[in-house]
Amino acid sequence: MNIIETARKALVEIPVSDILRERLSLALEYAADLERQLEACKTAKAKLEVQLENVCIDRDKKSERIQVIEKSLEETVLINHGVEFRKGKRTSGKWMAFCPKCHLPAGYHGISDDPKIFCPDTGHCGWCGIETCNDIYAWIRELPK
Repeated sequence: MNIIETARKALVEIPVSDILRERLSLALEYAADLERQLEACKTAKAKLEVQLENVCIDRDKKSERIQVIEKSLEETVLINHGVEFRKGKRTSGKWMAFCPKCHLPAGYHGISDDPKIFCPDTGHCGWCGIETCNDIYAWIRELPK
């Protein structure tokens, strides 16, 4: 028997006026309603705690997955003669020239007497590269193995 039922039983046994008895009865009904609301809140809280735990577990798994992906995509980046060189998984472990402005793989024209290195996104990037690039392979040999 809970406290509200005990109070109701006591109301019947204790001699009090009808008005006071009615007010006490209303107060007891209000208290019973508050207890029902409290139980509903406790149930909702328990459900939210389980949901939060699941979200935290999911977040931790995704964070670990992101770390694995980031580690697999790690690159060494060096600037040499104003050109960005990268070495990593996407370059098959070899040094490659990249545009230092937009970071796209740089193109290389070595056909004429005036070889050039350039950004392939010439319409948007605007990096014109180095006008004379006599031997980009010599620059790559300057980089650490």
